[in-house]
Amino acid sequence: METELDRELENAQAALLARFAPETRVHRIRWSQGETQVFELGSGSPLLYVHGGLGGAYEVVPILAALAKNHRVLAVDRPGHGLADPFDYQGVDLLDHGRTFLRDVVDRLELPTVDVVANSLGAYLSVSFALGAPSRVSRLALVGAPFGIARRPPLLMLPIGFPLIGQRLGRYLFSNATRDGSRKFWGQVIVKHPERVDDLVLDVDVAHTRRNVESMLSLIASIADWRRLGYRRELILGERWRALTMPTLLLWPEHDAFGSPEKGEALVATNPNLRLVRIPAAGHNAWFDDPESVVAEIERFLATQPRSGVEAVA
Repeated sequence: METELDRELENAQAALLARFAPETRVHRIRWSQGETQVFELGSGSPLLYVHGGLGGAYEVVPILAALAKNHRVLAVDRPGHGLADPFDYQGVDLLDHGRTFLRDVVDRLELPTVDVVANSLGAYLSVSFALGAPSRVSRLALVGAPFGIARRPPLLMLPIGFPLIGQRLGRYLFSNATRDGSRKFWGQVIVKHPERVDDLVLDVDVAHTRRNVESMLSLIASIADWRRLGYRRELILGERWRALTMPTLLLWPEHDAFGSPEKGEALVATNPNLRLVRIPAAGHNAWFDDPESVVAEIERFLATQPRSGVEAVA
């Protein structure tokens, strides 16, 4: 049954799409554990966008039309985010979850193989999928520090990971989200220039946060290790980055609160399939600070790097 929070998010989302990408097709698809929402725009080779933790597919809307000039862009809400069905992450193996969810999505969209653009936790899940099904991912473009690189989140986010008090604090903050509060948080953690984030993006962010409180709190509880003041040790990808076989671009912002570019440089040195491009004067979601550079680097990568996977073999 549709709720008032659903309608608030739908309306805010519609206003955002009308501003930046009015031709976008919005539809729902099923995966093995529920339903989710997909934005689709453009034609040509498919390009799947996978958003980060506590965000939604709406985050890519400001550059959706630019990416869709050369691609059929498909931006999906991860479970428990955006307008996807609620999802309880407690006890969920995130690596297995990433493989299952993204496999189900590309199967439902009838994509034998696909290029992927992903951010943060979305990058982590996409890497997991690519490791488990390398024939299904032809190229990876990861914008911002992928989850699983650093052992700790930004200090500002640590308290929400504490048991009991963290859940209460998170529930209060998420349930009472506001545009001004969202802009302040984005400036502290997500972007370098919060004044460049459109009000309509923040309106969707607020509605999304208020709708998905319990799903997001369960995600935080599933990744946090409060005894070590960081992430659970088993979530760090570590040596598994060496096993990626497809061309992989790391677009790394110079001011990323989730990990320094030097961490990315060390990662690239371990695998010849990885390359890194720094984005100056940008934060974690770099396309809000410098959309032209982010889109240009993604397009350059896709235009110059050969595909791997099913399509390349065919």
